[in-house]
Amino acid sequence: MIAELAPLRADVRVSRGECLRAEEGEAAWVEGEPRYLHRAVQNLVSNALRHADNEVRISYRLEAQQCRIDVDDDGPGVPEQAWEQIFTPFMRIDDSRTRASGGHGLGLSIVRRIIHWHEGRALIGHSVSLGGACFSLSWPRTQVPR
Repeated sequence: MIAELAPLRADVRVSRGECLRAEEGEAAWVEGEPRYLHRAVQNLVSNALRHADNEVRISYRLEAQQCRIDVDDDGPGVPEQAWEQIFTPFMRIDDSRTRASGGHGLGLSIVRRIIHWHEGRALIGHSVSLGGACFSLSWPRTQVPR
């Protein structure tokens, strides 16, 4: 999934972080609904590409019970006071994308909903490595039947 999403915009360098931690011979698998997880990561990558100056980094980590995907960018970041609001439907903190240009302010609320369905969390913070925003998705590797 990460390999598919990396080359979305030619003028921004997208790197795939080498954060995989798995035992020798262990497959890099997680349980979940692939099309929805793909949509969640695609929304984050698209946002990062829109706001990045030069670089977006997609990294992932697999642990025994959890998996995590981080999308970092070198853009202006998101003000800390907007971190929780940004996941609200129709919320936009700037005019970089208006309804006229195709934005409705639903992308991040969709991301949070998808990850919630997978018993996980969607968070935002400052990117330590690139200086912009860092969006993180984490969820259990094994899904509990409902």
